[in-house]
Amino acid sequence: MPFKRIDYRDLDMFYVLNPDPSEFLTATHDNLPQSHPLKEGLPVLVFIHAAAANVTSWRQQMGDPRLATQFNLFAMDCRFNGFSKGEERAQHTLENSAECVMATLDEMGFPAYSLYGEGVHGGNIASWIAVKRPEKVQALLLASPGFPSEPPHVVDMLREVETALLVNKDGRGDKSGTLPPEALDDICAYFIGGHERLTPHREAMKKRLQERYGSGVGPSSHDIGWLFRAVYDRKPVPQEFMATVTCPVLILRGADDRVVCPIEACEQWASMFVNAKGGVSIHAIVGAPGLISLSDANIVNRIIAQFLQRSLAAK
Repeated sequence: MPFKRIDYRDLDMFYVLNPDPSEFLTATHDNLPQSHPLKEGLPVLVFIHAAAANVTSWRQQMGDPRLATQFNLFAMDCRFNGFSKGEERAQHTLENSAECVMATLDEMGFPAYSLYGEGVHGGNIASWIAVKRPEKVQALLLASPGFPSEPPHVVDMLREVETALLVNKDGRGDKSGTLPPEALDDICAYFIGGHERLTPHREAMKKRLQERYGSGVGPSSHDIGWLFRAVYDRKPVPQEFMATVTCPVLILRGADDRVVCPIEACEQWASMFVNAKGGVSIHAIVGAPGLISLSDANIVNRIIAQFLQRSLAAK
């Protein structure tokens, strides 16, 4: 399987590059198509997934000819997610996750790239990369990024969810390591949203979390803790850093998402990109919930293609 080894971080990052579009539509971690070399003359588009997701969440993007014929498509499992793995951490933030993704992109040797970051996890990581690699990032798309940080009362509530999530780990509770159903419901609703259109994806995430992190003590406990905590206890990217972003920026959201990423959240993000080329546009997809790449891929892919065509042609 394709990994990029980051020795100085004791990290193996799992990735896919330019897989066969038709094969990727039915891809699983156990049945991924081959990665292929860069296509000369085409720009690179990097997908950064939502929390607790992985490269297979991009089936409908990697499988869309409108994107596959116009871009080099790259995605990876971020640290603590999917098949990527590394040494245990004493502390971890989304900025640290961004550094792991940047190290992977550096190892790939891409001369430049555009970023599509989804959810609170992917949106924050993409923004950190934009401020840390301004010479590389050609355009930035944030999809349902949530608020730049969670209000204190939300953080307190989610800390209680984390406590419940880990009740059976590290010799506590029934010592099985399993993740309780109620806590799984809560964490998946936070990561994906509660919209009924995303019910199959929440159920799939619950199964995936139990299989990946419910095995007991050790790395499974360590990883699920940071996977959750780094997201809900995130700090905003400092305004002075955000002001250095000069590439084109587009923010997307589902119009039916009034909890995780309401319009007010997008407006807060937009107000921080004070020097984005052409200003920041916010586009709401009517009838869509939170994770729009899953629920409304056809519309999202068209918007991605059109935005990047305009942005890259203007350089």
